Parts: sequence; C-alpha cells; structure tokens
Amino acid sequence: MANNKPIGGVESCSLYPADAVTTAMFSCDGVEIELSGTPIEVTLLDDASKYEECAQSKLGATCVSHLLQLVAERNEADKWLDNDFIERAYLNGLVAVVSLCDGRRLLAGYSALFGNEQPLRLENVISTSGSSLNETPSVTLRLVSQDTEFSREIL
Repeated sequence: MANNKPIGGVESCSLYPADAVTTAMFSCDGVEIELSGTPIEVTLLDDASKYEECAQSKLGATCVSHLLQLVAERNEADKWLDNDFIERAYLNGLVAVVSLCDGRRLLAGYSALFGNEQPLRLENVISTSGSSLNETPSVTLRLVSQDTEFSREIL
C-alpha cells in the first residue's frame, strides 16, 4: 500500500478567547490542553476553509506565520459575527482548535514559547453576496499569528 499524504482542508473550528487556555502540556508528540469557557463553533462551508503555516528563517531565527481562513454561510455567521466579536478578535486575539479533514486536531494561536502572547488576530472579514443564483452568500474570516514553530497536534 502506498504511503499517501492525507489531503483536505479544515473540517471544523472552535474559537476561544486568547486567555481561555487554563493548562497546556507540550511534548514532542503534541499538546494536551484544557480550555475554559464556551467556544464559538464555526459552521463552515464544505471545502472552503484552510489552515496554512509558512516558515521563514532570517539570520538563524525562524518565524512561522499561521493563517486560518474560515468560510461560513452568511446566515450562519450572523449568529456569532458581530461588532463585539470583531473587536475582541482584533484587539485581544483568539485561540483555535482546528479539526482537519484528515482527522488531526491542531491548536492555533497558543504556543509553548509565547503562551497566549501571540494569539490569532483578525486580519480581515470579507462578506460576499455570491455572483450567481446557486452561489451561497458567505463570510470569510482571516486570522493570523506569528510564532517560532508549527502548531502542535492536540493529543
């Protein structure tokens, strides 16, 4: 049997305030976490959301850029997307539990080195009406953060 790379984007995502991590134990295998509060469960459009990590090294220092792009139906997003959410996401930042289509769950916006000091922050919100009758009106959130390593898998 061939060793195929798992494919697929983001299946689901839970968003928490940046200070919601109560405990985090990092190991080489991943991270065990406890989160407080009630998350915002983002209902995503199929095959539209993605999570990207881009590592760059300059003079021996590594910087990893994290981009979480969530695409939701506009009517679903109206349930949680308001001015308070936008202000909190921009000013205070968010921690995300990202479930990938290959079955892995990643912790984004919280790291072993920085803790919650480099959370995901709102870069922009794009709302579209759709250009054809069969295109679903949607909202796209782009959340970004900077770190020194890739996101850890949640154990």
